[in-house]
Amino acid sequence: MENNMKGVAQNFNEAFKALKFITALAVALLFISNIVWFIFFSHEVEKLNNKIFVVSDNGTMMAIAKSEQTPSIYEAKNHVKTFMQMMFAHDAETFKDRINIGLKLIERTDGLAIYEGFKSGQVLENYSKYNSRTLLEIDSIQVNVAIEPYNGVVYARQIALYQKERSMKPIAARFEIIRTYRSEDNPFGLLLKNFTFIGYNSPIKSREEIHE
Repeated sequence: MENNMKGVAQNFNEAFKALKFITALAVALLFISNIVWFIFFSHEVEKLNNKIFVVSDNGTMMAIAKSEQTPSIYEAKNHVKTFMQMMFAHDAETFKDRINIGLKLIERTDGLAIYEGFKSGQVLENYSKYNSRTLLEIDSIQVNVAIEPYNGVVYARQIALYQKERSMKPIAARFEIIRTYRSEDNPFGLLLKNFTFIGYNSPIKSREEIHE
């Protein structure tokens, strides 16, 4: 009887040691797996933080993170040119779409101020009433990208066509440009701000000079 009790005690002791070993091993594996998971999670968060998602009329999409590289003079000029063409050249059918594109290239307050001017002048209504449209010819775009915010001035002529008549209105403005995130709606990653109309006093330049 005594020998049986000793045998049971010994078996219990061995089983307990085995259980302790298994428990210690499980804790160690759990600790290691937590470290691996934490490293993976931190890496994914870092990758996500480097991605910017923008919401547009086409849905939600990823934008390219803001670059530390100074944009070229050509990118800055093309950004201004695109904005001017969208905001100041349209007809009854294209008015809303082109304005919406233009508003994504300029700070919202400045863009809406221009749009309110169109509304008060009943531009869309006049397009429909007179079956008219406007074109834009850019005479000069000057941009300084040496310091931030970048700044510049644009000179253009808005041409109104209706029936057999044609009229021209000079448009000139100074502005600043700041960097933002590149996206489908804003491929150059730039944004106009402090857009202020000024008097037109620039000599008309050739189209080759415009695209220099």
